[in-house]
Amino acid sequence: MKITLGDILSGKVRIVYRRRRRKLPETPEVQELRKAAKACLPGRLRELAALHGFSVGAVRIKHNVSNWGSCSSKGNINLNLNLMRLPEDLRDYVMLHELCHLRYMNHGPEFHALLESLCPNHKELRQRLKEYKLI
Repeated sequence: MKITLGDILSGKVRIVYRRRRRKLPETPEVQELRKAAKACLPGRLRELAALHGFSVGAVRIKHNVSNWGSCSSKGNINLNLNLMRLPEDLRDYVMLHELCHLRYMNHGPEFHALLESLCPNHKELRQRLKEYKLI
């Protein structure tokens, strides 16, 4: 199939550029963090989900460079193993944030209203979270 500039400009064809994912080294420290995260984070996420009436699919522990957590449209939640380096209240904030995405897959007003109802001090926690680096 030959693609022309007209096809691209008309929207018939989309060019997608995918960045190569940066592979982080699996150091002994990261291995220990991963082990601790797998022992702690999924259980705490499920506790918070049950407490607030959410239903969670799979919970995975990742070593991401760009986010503390993520939520898929299928109800699966990924948590960054570096959450173990944070104080417990910030970990809970990140998990509540991701749980709210189970209902609202955006950061719109409804999402923020739900987060506010579950975590009234979420704005302060968000500011504190910015003090921490992922790596």
